[in-house]
Amino acid sequence: MAKWIIVVDDDTANLKMAGHILSKNNMRVTALKSGSSFLEYVNENGMPDLVLLDIKMPVMDGFETLGKLRQLEEQKGLMKTPVIFLTADEDVDTETRGFEVGVSDFIRKPFNPDVLLRRIDNIMSNSQEMQSLKSEATIDKLTGFLNKGATGVELSRMCSEKSGCLMMIDLDSFKLVNDIYGHEMGDKVLIACADIIRSSVPAGSKCGRIGGDEFTAFATGVTTEKAVADITSRINEEITRRAKELMGDDMSIPLGASVGGIFVPRYGNDYNALLKLADKSLYTVKKNGKHGYGLYDDDTENEGDASVHDIHAISEILGERSIQDIALQLDKDSFPPVYRYVIRYIMRHHINACKVLFTLAPENGKADAEFYDGVDEFGNHIRGSLRKSDIFMRNNKNQYFVFLTDIRADSVNKVVAHLIDNWNNKKISNLIITHETEFIGNSNDQVKTDKVRKVVIVDDDVINLQVAGKILSSAGMHVVALRSAEALFDYLGKEAEMPNLILLDVKMPGMGGFEAIKKLHSLETSASKIPVIFLTADESEGAEREGLQLGAMDFIRKPFVPEVLTLRVNNLIELVTLQKQLHYEVEQKTRENKDLFVQVVSALTAAIDTKDVYTRGHASRVAVYSRMIAKRLGYSDARQDEIYMIAILHDVGKIGIPDHVLNKPGKLTEEEFELIKKHSIMGAAILRNIENNPRFELGAKHHHEKYDGTGYPSGLKGDAIPEEARIIAVADAYDAMSSDRSYRSHLTQEMIKEEIKNGMGVQFDPKLAEIMIEIIEEDKDYKFRG
Repeated sequence: MAKWIIVVDDDTANLKMAGHILSKNNMRVTALKSGSSFLEYVNENGMPDLVLLDIKMPVMDGFETLGKLRQLEEQKGLMKTPVIFLTADEDVDTETRGFEVGVSDFIRKPFNPDVLLRRIDNIMSNSQEMQSLKSEATIDKLTGFLNKGATGVELSRMCSEKSGCLMMIDLDSFKLVNDIYGHEMGDKVLIACADIIRSSVPAGSKCGRIGGDEFTAFATGVTTEKAVADITSRINEEITRRAKELMGDDMSIPLGASVGGIFVPRYGNDYNALLKLADKSLYTVKKNGKHGYGLYDDDTENEGDASVHDIHAISEILGERSIQDIALQLDKDSFPPVYRYVIRYIMRHHINACKVLFTLAPENGKADAEFYDGVDEFGNHIRGSLRKSDIFMRNNKNQYFVFLTDIRADSVNKVVAHLIDNWNNKKISNLIITHETEFIGNSNDQVKTDKVRKVVIVDDDVINLQVAGKILSSAGMHVVALRSAEALFDYLGKEAEMPNLILLDVKMPGMGGFEAIKKLHSLETSASKIPVIFLTADESEGAEREGLQLGAMDFIRKPFVPEVLTLRVNNLIELVTLQKQLHYEVEQKTRENKDLFVQVVSALTAAIDTKDVYTRGHASRVAVYSRMIAKRLGYSDARQDEIYMIAILHDVGKIGIPDHVLNKPGKLTEEEFELIKKHSIMGAAILRNIENNPRFELGAKHHHEKYDGTGYPSGLKGDAIPEEARIIAVADAYDAMSSDRSYRSHLTQEMIKEEIKNGMGVQFDPKLAEIMIEIIEEDKDYKFRG
């Protein structure tokens, strides 16, 4: 069978050249011109044997495309497709970054045919060998099911991520087949039974063989007793039929299957614990006549179990060794005591936390079965997206209450936005998601100076640890000595109270100091803010320069001078404490000012909506679309927020236009249209008073300028139009076309795309218009409209 290669490059000449070379060598080639079209294609048509992916492409580059490909593969439970980057770039940093994110190789452009073919052949050979080895390690050769080890791994993942039924399936009276007809016939019956089980469970399910005649399956989406009963009945009917085909119509062995099941996540997500409960249900079926099914129900648990366990056995029962790296979901009865304990713990140890309440609503207004399936799946999404230190519960049919532990105030919005964005990207269900948050911790408390200063020293040399420890302990500090960077992160992960300072050796076996500080600063916990002083015997300027560029506060030379070490550590801790206090005060005042500004803006927007009944909600929608465009331009969260606020006020000048003109149902006269056009000048005059940010004035004044210079009020052209106004212009036009108006219904997405394409370089900035078209194309269900 021909190897299937997908080539992704925005350059048509490169696509043709690669396609010609590969086709001549009997390979099937698919050529695509963008990352988004590639992702859409493989989502619908499956994964190729290999991808040749250009790094530098407009809108979505190779790195972003690769990241989204890996997400798609993970969602579908697929192995990673080998990817080779195509580049004309000789930069070593680019190549290093590529290998760090998992690219298989690099091929330089223009292509050398021999090199291209040799590298593809090498990667494909290695990939096939890896798949073969993985298959041998994970597949039961007789049945084609997962073997026992792989079953544990794969079904653990399924239980963590999906809803369904975990089933234990045991063949009844199978031993008699081996005894009467021999083991060869026994193997044929096992193969037949595996085929029957595989065809009886829904698509997307996973099956494994965990013993001679014992199987387990995760039946995806099976959440009712009737569905389990139907699967069991189908399996038993087919086993009887196939057994007679194999052994003859006179076969009298009461061959069949007993099924014990448990619904997931109703009774948890831990595979090993769930399997034991499913096994209990299976035992009940076996005891009561076989050839049937049983479902676990916690009301049937034995209440009189007087077994005596040791601490190891109790730990096993509690699932201590099999804690998944996912958030803990509890029911409404179990959640309150755990929540109260966590609250007490974080208050005792001064740890930050945040409460988040997600409320879900159906986009079409119908709270039907499909909507509640979507709500169930959103719960699975929360569980898989958050950390195992986070807990949550389903508060009612359409709400989830989430408790995020050990989180910085400035990370809350990022975490929530990431969770919602990933959900929307999956396009599983059309839900309207709203949320509210309440932060608990130091964002609202004054910064306190610790009575005893805690310092962590990390050095692989025991003598250095002893000397530094003795010096600082004598100065009244609490010292923690660690011999590796790995030990440091283990300590920070377990310790509730963070140290005031880390003294970090530059050169250590394993993870060195420079690598450690990078990892420290990437953490999403309060540990990322701990100041670091490097310890080194290296006197070169290069080492010091690199350390300071990475964020170290200072360098201390070895061997230590006691007075210098003590003074530097004390001075730095005092400086950082003062900075925290000042930062808190500035942050508090900034937050107060921002809240006040948002309130004023909301009041103005509400006033405009009250005047213009035909475009109610228009300003808010334009602000949302403008933020989406800004995000795709790669702007920071702060810049995205700024553009959102500028956009929400773009029509503030309409407050000065008479109501009878704004709300006129028919066509405007020439005089009335000229009056309407004045709203941009009026808006600019109103916003001119925001002196510390003139962009608000510019956004209101110039959002009706056109890229070719034919707009109003100033006739600006091209990049002379402020960027905020160019962004608002395309967002404004999209909302106008996608909203119902008094004189027409909303346009179709295809019509809107065509209008925006026609306006490129005329009405709109081409780059921004391309981004808006990309947003429309990704909005398959037309969610973004008024």
